[in-house]
This record gives sequence, C-alpha cells and structure tokens, in this order.
Amino acid sequence: MRMSGLLAIGFLAAISLGCTTSYMADDQKFTEPNMTAELDVGESAEAILLKYGKPIYKKGRLDSEGRKIEYWFYPSAVLSFKDGSLDSFKPK
Repeated sequence: MRMSGLLAIGFLAAISLGCTTSYMADDQKFTEPNMTAELDVGESAEAILLKYGKPIYKKGRLDSEGRKIEYWFYPSAVLSFKDGSLDSFKPK
C-alpha cells in the first residue's frame, strides 16, 4: 500500500509539472516580435525577401499610372510594394 501511495503521488507530480511546462510554452508564442517593427518604408522587395523569406501569398496589379503594385501576405503582416519598394505595411 505504501508503494502504491508513493507511485500515485509521483504520478500526480509528473502530471502537474507537465501541465505547467505546456502552459509556459503557450506564453512564449505571444512574446515573439512582430516583423513590422523592423520594416522601413522604401526598402526594396529583394531585401525583404532575403530577410523574411517567401511570403505565403502574393497578389499584384497595375495602378492607373502604370506602376506595379504588389501585396505580400506573411503570417504576421501584409506588405504593400510600389515598383519594387515597400510602400506600406500593417500587422495582422
């Protein structure tokens, strides 16, 4: 009986430590930096591509003046480019 009591206490301690560890891992997701804090309007599309990698999705069009406008969709932001330079950005 004594051995089963110790095993039960050990099992409960392991479960409570496991729950605490996973909770702490969830908190770390919210503290990762937002990519928009490091962006500057006017940066080239090539520089951003090298720094952050390929976006999830790209969408492009020509405006009324014939300039190429692109929208790059990343997990944490949407970037807008005019003629290959960053024009605006917003976090998701």
